[in-house]
Amino acid sequence: MFTPQQYRAKAAEYTELIKTAGSADEEREFRKLESSFLALATNTQWMADNHDKTLHPVQEASASTNWNDEGGAPQAPRR
Repeated sequence: MFTPQQYRAKAAEYTELIKTAGSADEEREFRKLESSFLALATNTQWMADNHDKTLHPVQEASASTNWNDEGGAPQAPRR
């Protein structure tokens, strides 16, 4: 995984490429890539800042047990 700074650096590269684009299509593509890398930087920064507020996997053995490992699906309740 990359850091927010690395994503911002890549976005800055595309910012410079926008200035030298040879066509409108090329400029549009560079702007799209610039925007994508800026969004990745923002999201990565948010994840780093809010790690304590996100869900994390349970490390218990029972949490990783698949119902197939225990002989099939559990019985449906009888009515």
